[in-house]
Amino acid sequence: MKGSRSLPAALARWVESVLGPVQVLRDASHARADSRVWEVAGRAGRHYVKLAPQPVLYTRETRAYREAVPRLGFANAPVLKDSSAQLLALVLTAVDGRPLKGAAASPARRRAAHQQAGRLLRLFHEALPGPRAAAEAAHAVEATRAGLEKHITGAGDHLSPAEADMLRRLVSSLPALGPLPFGLLHGDLWERNMLWNGRRCALIDYERSAPGPLVADFVRLATAVWPDHPDLRTAMFAGYGRDLSAAERQALVAFAAADAASALAHGPRLGDAEVTVRGRRTVERLVREGWR
Repeated sequence: MKGSRSLPAALARWVESVLGPVQVLRDASHARADSRVWEVAGRAGRHYVKLAPQPVLYTRETRAYREAVPRLGFANAPVLKDSSAQLLALVLTAVDGRPLKGAAASPARRRAAHQQAGRLLRLFHEALPGPRAAAEAAHAVEATRAGLEKHITGAGDHLSPAEADMLRRLVSSLPALGPLPFGLLHGDLWERNMLWNGRRCALIDYERSAPGPLVADFVRLATAVWPDHPDLRTAMFAGYGRDLSAAERQALVAFAAADAASALAHGPRLGDAEVTVRGRRTVERLVREGWR
């Protein structure tokens, strides 16, 4: 429960077996029902304790921390101290900084943060090459298409019939674009998961990481940030080292359409107003200008 200053008993015992006696500093959960994160402190310093909402998210996050996050370098991401598959729990080191979303950063420093995030994202994307990642990435494209109808149904009255048909048309264009560059996606890249300390950007929250088309990782920024701040798009790709190809730019529209349906299905159900607004804004932008 948001606002809880104590860990559940079983979790507390496990955490203290890892870190020794700790004090809960605050409930650091996001404002949604399935987010459970606490900041704790003890002899080992500050750490975050996180309960994954589902086994698949626990598996994805621990995989990312073990196989990909170390590539980002010291202080550019948390370090996985320990994990419990039984509890779906992770203990992570604290990283200096505050979420860039809402931080008092000047336009120049915000651009610097996005450029650094682009560099880190490129390293993360390249962490799992090979046939396994290629097969999973291909499946991710098909899963996006296959899951659209479920999300449209879940969105209910948040989508009109005409808007739903538009989203279907855009997402159905994905197969015609051919193979897209693939790698390990962060899965939830936006300013809430970019920590900024005034000099350095760090990336956090890897529970949605999975192999997929690289362009899909830019959807959150393309729908929530870049429309009002195109300079941050420029900064991101300067750090990333390349811009999107023509096929990727078309795919970004299709993935944004799929994301809008997902946001309007899950945002209201989870009580996440920010996600709901993002979905609604994306739909309205697609109707208005086709994102072209």
